[in-house]
Amino acid sequence: MSNLLVLNKIKSLAQNSSRRLRVGDLGAQVKNWPNRPRSMTAFHPGLEFGRKGFLHSGSKERQIFLSMVLFFVLATCVGCAVPADRTKQLLELDLDQRESTIKSLEAKQAVQPLAWQAYSLGVLYGADGEYEQMNNWFKKSRRLSDELNTDIEHIRLGHWKDEALKADSEAEAGNWVQAAKHLELALAAAPEQKETHWRWVEARIMAYGPGLEEIRTLAMAQRPEVVYRWLEQNSGPGQSTERLESRVRLASQLNNNNTETGDDLAAYTTGELCRLDGDWVGMDQYYRLAGVNWRMPTNDARSEVANGLLQQSLVLWSTDQVALSLAKLDTADVVDPDRADVFQARRNIVALNRAKKGSEVAEILATGDLDHRWQTFWMSRLYTRGRLRDAGMVANELLNQRDILSTYEKSQALRVRLAFLRSIGNLEQTRDDLRDLLATGAKLPTEAVILGDVLLAQSHYEEALHWFNKAQVWGDTSVSLLLKKARVAFSQDRFEDMEILAARAVEREPDNLEARQLWDRSRSLLPQKNGEVAQ
Repeated sequence: MSNLLVLNKIKSLAQNSSRRLRVGDLGAQVKNWPNRPRSMTAFHPGLEFGRKGFLHSGSKERQIFLSMVLFFVLATCVGCAVPADRTKQLLELDLDQRESTIKSLEAKQAVQPLAWQAYSLGVLYGADGEYEQMNNWFKKSRRLSDELNTDIEHIRLGHWKDEALKADSEAEAGNWVQAAKHLELALAAAPEQKETHWRWVEARIMAYGPGLEEIRTLAMAQRPEVVYRWLEQNSGPGQSTERLESRVRLASQLNNNNTETGDDLAAYTTGELCRLDGDWVGMDQYYRLAGVNWRMPTNDARSEVANGLLQQSLVLWSTDQVALSLAKLDTADVVDPDRADVFQARRNIVALNRAKKGSEVAEILATGDLDHRWQTFWMSRLYTRGRLRDAGMVANELLNQRDILSTYEKSQALRVRLAFLRSIGNLEQTRDDLRDLLATGAKLPTEAVILGDVLLAQSHYEEALHWFNKAQVWGDTSVSLLLKKARVAFSQDRFEDMEILAARAVEREPDNLEARQLWDRSRSLLPQKNGEVAQ
C-alpha cells in the first residue's frame, strides 16, 4: 500500500468515527496497518513505543514516513475527539512533541484554516505559558466557529486562576516581584479582568516603588491604600535606597502642570519621601505641589517635623551645642514657617547663652518670660556645664510651681537642688521636698533612693531603710541599693545583715570594690560582736 493510501486511511478512519475516540480504539486499528513493526506494542498520545523508540528503528526512509504518519494521526485525532479529550491529548504531549505539533498545525492552518486547529494551537501555547499567543489563536478559532467558545473560556480562565493563585502565595510570603510576574501572566491570559489589573499595579508598587502611572491608575480606581502601605514599609533607615529611587522617578515625572487624577497623590508621596530622608526643601516643594486637597495631611506633617527639629534644638542647646541648636531652628522655620514657638526658642537661646553670672540668671528668672519647659532645659544646661549654684537657683524656681510640673520635671529639679544643697550642706529642704513628692502615692524608686540617702546622711536610719525597701519593691534591684542597705545595717550594728547584703552584692558583681570592702568589714566585725554577746 502506498504512503498516500496509508495517510488517507488514517484520515478517513478519524473523520468517519461516530463515537469518542479512545486510546484503545487507535491501538486496535493500528494492528491492521501494513508493515507494523514488531517493537510497537501500544499507541497513546504520549507517543511511546516499547523500550526502543519506534522512530529510531529501521531505515531513514521508514523514520521519515512514520513521522508523517504520526503527525497525521495526532492532528486527525485531535480534530475528531470531543473538546475534553482533545485538550487532554494535547496537554499530555512532551515538550519536543508540542513543538513539532505546533509547527505541523500552523503549516496546515496556513493552507486551510479550521476552528479546531486554531483551538489546538491556543491550547498548546497556553500549556507553554505563552498566553498572548494562546489568545490570538483562540480569537481565530472563534472567528471560524463558535462551537468551541465554552472550552476556550474554560481554558483561558483556568490559566488566569492558576497564575492569580500563585501570585497570592508569593504576596503572602512578601515576594512582591514574583507576585507581580504571576499577575502579569494572569492578565495576559484574561486581559478583561479589571481586579487583576489593579492587583498587578499594586504588586508592582510593592515590588519596585510607586511611579506616576501606577499612582494615577490606583487613584482613578479609588484604591490609593497600597501607596500608603509602601510608604509605611519603606520608612525605616534601611530602605533609604528604595526611597531615593522612587523619589527620583516621581520627581522626573512630575511638573507644575500636572492636573490628571492622582497627580496630587504623587506629589504628596514625593513630599513624604523627601520628609523621610530629611530633604526639607524638597518636602516643602512637593507638599505645595500637592495642592489644597492635601493641605491637612501636609500641614500635620510639617508640624510634626518642626516639633521634632525644635526638640532636637533644645537637646543640643542643653548640652552646650549652641550653633547646631540654632541651625535646627533655621530648618524648622523652613519646614513650618512663622511658628511662634520656634521664634521664641531662638530668642531664649540667644538670651540665656549670654547669662554668664548668677545675677544675670536671677534677672532672667525675675522677668517671668520663661515657661517651666524652658526653665527645665536651662537648668539641665547649667548643671552639665558645672554651674551648680545657678542650676540650683533655676531648680528652686521650678519647684515653686510644682503643680504644673510633670513627674519627670519634678524629679529633675529635685536632683539638681539636692546636688546644690549637698554642696552647701543644707539637706532639710531637699528631704521635705522628697517627702512631699512621695506622699502623693506615686511609685518613684529613684526618688525613694534619694530620700533614703538624705535620711542616712542625717542618721535617720529606720526611715532611710524604709525608703530603700520601698525602692526595692518598686523595681530597683541594683547592687547599689544592696550596698546602701548594708551601710544602714552597719550604722545600726546589724553586722549579720550587713554581711548577707554585702555577700549578695559580691556574688552579683565580684569586681565591685565597695562591695568587697563592706563584706570584708562585716566579717571582721562578726567575731568581735559574737565575743561581746558571749560575755
